[in-house]
Amino acid sequence: SFAQVRVAAGSAKMAGGGGVNQIVLIGAVLVGAWRVAQKGLDITVLAQIVLGALGALVAVGMVVAGRFLRKAQGASAEQAAAVVAEAYDYIIVGGGTAGCVLANRLTAGGTGKRVLVLEAGRSDFDTLLVKIPAGILRLFRSKYDWNFNTSNEKGTSGRSIYLCRGKVLGGSSCLNVQLYTRGNADDYNVWETEFGCKGWSSDEVLPYFRRTEDDRTGLAASDSKHHAAGGEWAVDNVRYQNPLSKCFLKACQQMGIALNDDFNNWDRSQEGVGRFLVSQRNGARCSSASALLEPALADPGRCIRILTASPARKVLLEDASAASGPRAMGVTFRAGGVEHVARLAPGGEVLLSGGAIQTPQLLMLSGIGPSAHLQEHGIEVVKDLPGVGGNLQDHPAAVVSYECPPEQKGISVTSMVIRVAGVVMPHPKFVLEWALYGTGPLTTPGCDHGGFFRTAAAPQGTKSADLQMRFLAARAITADGMGTFTKFKESANLADGFSFQSIAVRPSSRGRVLLASADPDDQPIIEGNYLTEKGDVATIREGLKLSRKLAQQPVFKEMLGEEVFPGPEIQTDAQLDAYIAASVHTANALVGTCRMGPEDDAQAVCDPEMRVRGVRGLRVCDASLMPKLPGGQSGAAVVMMAERAAEMILGSSKKAE
Repeated sequence: SFAQVRVAAGSAKMAGGGGVNQIVLIGAVLVGAWRVAQKGLDITVLAQIVLGALGALVAVGMVVAGRFLRKAQGASAEQAAAVVAEAYDYIIVGGGTAGCVLANRLTAGGTGKRVLVLEAGRSDFDTLLVKIPAGILRLFRSKYDWNFNTSNEKGTSGRSIYLCRGKVLGGSSCLNVQLYTRGNADDYNVWETEFGCKGWSSDEVLPYFRRTEDDRTGLAASDSKHHAAGGEWAVDNVRYQNPLSKCFLKACQQMGIALNDDFNNWDRSQEGVGRFLVSQRNGARCSSASALLEPALADPGRCIRILTASPARKVLLEDASAASGPRAMGVTFRAGGVEHVARLAPGGEVLLSGGAIQTPQLLMLSGIGPSAHLQEHGIEVVKDLPGVGGNLQDHPAAVVSYECPPEQKGISVTSMVIRVAGVVMPHPKFVLEWALYGTGPLTTPGCDHGGFFRTAAAPQGTKSADLQMRFLAARAITADGMGTFTKFKESANLADGFSFQSIAVRPSSRGRVLLASADPDDQPIIEGNYLTEKGDVATIREGLKLSRKLAQQPVFKEMLGEEVFPGPEIQTDAQLDAYIAASVHTANALVGTCRMGPEDDAQAVCDPEMRVRGVRGLRVCDASLMPKLPGGQSGAAVVMMAERAAEMILGSSKKAE
């Protein structure tokens, strides 16, 4: 019954991508031919008409595809029942960034392993809104987003912080800004030296970054130590550069700040400015679903089954009283309104890859976590692990934003849109450029230029940068940067401008994830505790000051208009700190809530081989394992960790045999 890959997703994926584009192209040619027949136009005019029609139809096609060509995106009860009739070597809970890597690697090379992936979200990772990098502007707070919000914040003027997490195969790799930054070597050396995670030093993890990488920039040819070509995960420069982004780099040079052509080269300092590498192939987003899951599903020799819209409700455990501890035996989940049980084959393992919010939630719902908290919600304690849900880390950020003078109208990336039937969409000519060549403004996530800085607020005794700055060739709509992303789709005719986003890239504040109730359908309580450590505030404050200095450099003279945020009236440190508290937002790098560590670490949830302490057959294989957030975006590190996880899991399986 496992001779072929079967995906129980409830329907075919969206008839988008190449299919929609082909339909649109044919339609455009027909429109052009009809116009020529009507007006007797020459071939030059025909070409102009066809090109215009092409762009317009592709733009409209994006809306049509999103609204009319997509069917239900979840497994039915009948499909789920058929799938759970079999037992599995591995049940992967969460088909996100890590889960897709695991599904690929655990079934590669003729292992014969039977894998079930339970994904709570949608199956249409290949929709155009995900494929087009600039589509991120329509993904936040959409049906592809879990749309979490924090609670009980003490350092943010009482505001909750919106957290975007991917609710689709590929997870947050389908919704993030695609930046491919790994941090520096010290980030991983600290995992080993400070947190006791043997085997996780920079020298030991670097080969796993390279294993997946398909460098498209030429760095692999000049620096094979840090980069590789030929892997599944495409890494490139954005195939577009806005004039304002070029001004940013020039302004940095005018201030004497060095350029850095590779932030992932661990043989030198991370500091400097340049272009951030992005996860893209030919101008389209590279997600874990498109890069690793989709090719695996196309291989008929693999034994993978996937159920989408099938949220896990509990890990089933047996032998709770055994001296060796309880053992995972399966997972209960819901599909099509019916609860089902997925069972492990003898010697199998449940692999949790739901991310830093939902993995600790599922552990606690299963009776694994802080005993007092579980008892509050009437949950039987199977294993008291006080570290579950703690140690939550994220990148806090704030912006400085300027409006350009009227004579610079059209220079910002946000000016390259039109409104059709009340919907803001890219200008047809840029849609056409992306569809035909994979270039142009639609290839930018908006923040692909920037740098790393060690400021006066950096902790003493450390050498790493404490500030990451991301430059955006766009005026902010709100002081909260995430608010700008979510409100952009509602706005048109925006003023041109540019912004600097300052991020405390190695933060000290720590939060936690708690259960709201024993009901799996209730979102957990997320206490981010943003800015509770004053060093994080100081780093962002230094970033705001640096942003203002950069804006005053000669290269920006013709571009510089009014300071929109924080505003010229905000000058003193106290005023800047108040502005940060009132506008701080996430830079989307949630990690740490099931951190790994040695046996004598009471707060460690997993050992360095990702096994949940005291529970057999259960591992955590996602960002929640990280003891400390690396100084860069977390996506690349999660892929690395999933690569390592697969190797460890298969190694354990061979030993057992």
